[in-house]
Amino acid sequence: MTGHRSFISFLCTLYILFGSAKTLETSPTVPETDPLIVTFLARLITPDYGSIAGKATVKFEKIIENIGSAYNSATGIFTAPSKGLYQFTASARQSHSGYLHLGLFRNTEEMAVSVALNFNSLTIGASFTLESGDSVFVKNIWTQSSGIVGSGQTYFSGHLIHKM
Repeated sequence: MTGHRSFISFLCTLYILFGSAKTLETSPTVPETDPLIVTFLARLITPDYGSIAGKATVKFEKIIENIGSAYNSATGIFTAPSKGLYQFTASARQSHSGYLHLGLFRNTEEMAVSVALNFNSLTIGASFTLESGDSVFVKNIWTQSSGIVGSGQTYFSGHLIHKM
């Protein structure tokens, strides 16, 4: 008789454990609307060795990666899908004698700047918080055109570090 009671206790324990697990599995959850992973990498293809107009946003047209679909190659703008801490990097090469001044912008605020001179390269990198809907882009901060190399040698990338 004690063996029978032990077996019933065992079955009751299993029912409690698996019943609770089953309840947790089937309970309704709030669907996740913001992507958990947000990352992109885009390269500038054209001009090969040309220039970018003064105060123009750089449109990195060749998308290599765009998880979360937050980067728009037609505009050159990344739009934050959710509030969080993000990291961005841009690298560019100057295409002829003269200067290339590029800035990394959050909405209208200049977050970081870098300069290249006479065929050299520049790199811009910064981490900062964004609200959902904020935009980030790379822009020529000069009022005049500047030489820039495309051909995939200039890029813009970013990713969500931590969702807030």
